[in-house]
Amino acid sequence: MEITFSTVWRSLIDFALNPRQNPLSDQYRTLPHKFFPYLLGIDFLLMFFLSAILSMVGVEEMDHEIEKLLDDPLLLAGMAIFIAPIVEEAIFRLPIGPWLGKYFKVIFWILTFGFAALHLTNFNSSFPIYLAPLLVLPQFFLGIMLGYIRVGWGFWYAVFFHATHNGILVGLALIGAKFGLA
Repeated sequence: MEITFSTVWRSLIDFALNPRQNPLSDQYRTLPHKFFPYLLGIDFLLMFFLSAILSMVGVEEMDHEIEKLLDDPLLLAGMAIFIAPIVEEAIFRLPIGPWLGKYFKVIFWILTFGFAALHLTNFNSSFPIYLAPLLVLPQFFLGIMLGYIRVGWGFWYAVFFHATHNGILVGLALIGAKFGLA
């Protein structure tokens, strides 16, 4: 079967609707390098769409903790591209595996919601609590995708994808700050 944007999208959606320990065929399991560009495309299409929704409800006007780190690009890059992916993947994706048996889905969803909730710390504490689910919707969807990558290809692939995701966002934030767009 050929790997295309639509086959990767369908595979990811199928996993999101029914998380399981072996979401990939043997053919797909051997080709992460062919999947990853499509997954990154899906990731950023989702992030763009979710950002547009958040913008419509005024969430982008809120203070984000990343703004405090824009003056120190090395610290920001180190934290976002190296430390956060390893630590967050170790906490939220490493525990999911075949040893969970019938509890896989429950643990997967608990860890995915936990990953999203952790990112509430990206905002100062003055946001209205009813906005909390919207604020972390991008991280919730990223958590599903990282879980898919984790059980499909392994822990280090999830770390790599997470680091790539963060690296692109940090790069865009730094470019925006340099040109007065942030």
